[in-house]
Amino acid sequence: MKIPTSHLRMTAIALMAAGLIGCGGGGGGPTIPTASNAAITPPPTTAVAITTGAGAATTNQTIAAAAFQGVNGAGLQTIGNLPSLVGAVTTTPTATETRRLMIAEIVRRHAEKIKDYMGSAPVTGAQTVQTVPCLVSGTETAVVDNMNGNFSQIFVNCDEGGVIFHGTISSTGVSSNFMLGSTAGSPYSISVAATITIDLSFTTVSPAAVLVSQGSFSFSVALSGTMVSDGAGGIMPDFPTHTQTRITGLSLLAFDGVNSEQLSNFDLTVVDDATGTTVTGQFTCANSASVINGAVTVTIATAIHYAFEGAHPDAGVIKITTTSPGMIKVTFSSVAPLIMVQVYSDTAGTSLVDTYNTLTWTQFDALI
Repeated sequence: MKIPTSHLRMTAIALMAAGLIGCGGGGGGPTIPTASNAAITPPPTTAVAITTGAGAATTNQTIAAAAFQGVNGAGLQTIGNLPSLVGAVTTTPTATETRRLMIAEIVRRHAEKIKDYMGSAPVTGAQTVQTVPCLVSGTETAVVDNMNGNFSQIFVNCDEGGVIFHGTISSTGVSSNFMLGSTAGSPYSISVAATITIDLSFTTVSPAAVLVSQGSFSFSVALSGTMVSDGAGGIMPDFPTHTQTRITGLSLLAFDGVNSEQLSNFDLTVVDDATGTTVTGQFTCANSASVINGAVTVTIATAIHYAFEGAHPDAGVIKITTTSPGMIKVTFSSVAPLIMVQVYSDTAGTSLVDTYNTLTWTQFDALI
């Protein structure tokens, strides 16, 4: 299942527009809507066996593709560089990649909005609620409790012109720290941390597709850059030039109408600046697709690097293991072979058995 890039861009725009905008109103009044989705059935988490030999080629390469999909996870290469957030991805992402891209953007947008709000609004006891119509139909509601540091977004059949959102995103236990420069051109650093809970579906009409994402995880975002004039005699932080984002959690589920996927025990860190994006960390990934139908453990052995606005990594190594003997090693490069999948009979990676190095990115992405 593929979702067009235009839908991804619309989604990013919608989230930017919906992200805790204008907290007007008072504490007495508007009704807060509710929106949820059917619970996702988790995929099997039985360890997948890593096998070798002629008949294992497709399975091992599919495991490698699913593991990379997890690394691509949470769409981490699009977290940074706010000006390019909408237009950074120039290739059509897979369904689960789109789900993760959305989660990454939600995290970033929450952090940006928390930064904006905490940096300017007085602390009061009021809960503010604002509901606005979506582009075509439906509503999106922002709920801000700035006394307790809680932020929620509720999408009720929110049609933004090609993609429909339905569900709730909540950020709780927010903490933030600001160190702002005093003159234009001086540096600033801002950090934001919180726990996010997501129950959100994305539905597209052409092509017909649905994605549901559910889970809860912690995040921290550190932003730095320089101060600029605000055009009114003061100064303000410019777009961040360096962003470090970390997400950690026990479970993040996704369902595309056919297969379910679970990212568990994940700890991923992304450093993003003008030169590109670097991803490090580890996680367990389970997938209900018949070729996999189980779980593997993924470790980023050498940081995955994306060139600025790059659709695919140009460097990095991931290692895939399970409870059974064997290991799959995937190496990414900027020169041929762009993707090399190596299968070892031992977990330590000393006994190489199979090597696959003829896959194109189109073929690799299509495996899962």
